[in-house]
Amino acid sequence: MFDDYLSNKDSYFQLEQDFYKFFYLEVQKNEVASEIFKAPYYNTFFSNGTPFMDGNPIFSVRNEVSGQILRVVLDEEVDELSSYQDKEAGCELVIFGNLSLMDEIKKMISAWIKAQ
Repeated sequence: MFDDYLSNKDSYFQLEQDFYKFFYLEVQKNEVASEIFKAPYYNTFFSNGTPFMDGNPIFSVRNEVSGQILRVVLDEEVDELSSYQDKEAGCELVIFGNLSLMDEIKKMISAWIKAQ
């Protein structure tokens, strides 16, 4: 459905929206207060307003109460799902994967929400 997200602006924005819709549905399902989140957290536009459209990040959110940050990076050259805690940002979970790993990425997003 989003296979051309890196070359098609509409597809890219639909994919971004899919992540944000999923996130807020999971927040609601887990009865977490949505107003504590700032999403997107990271700026994904150049100073002239042109979107990066490189998948880094495709999704980002910050819990404004705890300071926890979640960033999802899509990279089509990555074959396996991976994640790490970014020490520079303090409390940021960074998830890396490609589009075919979307279900696993969403499971990790759900787990992050449950931990909030």
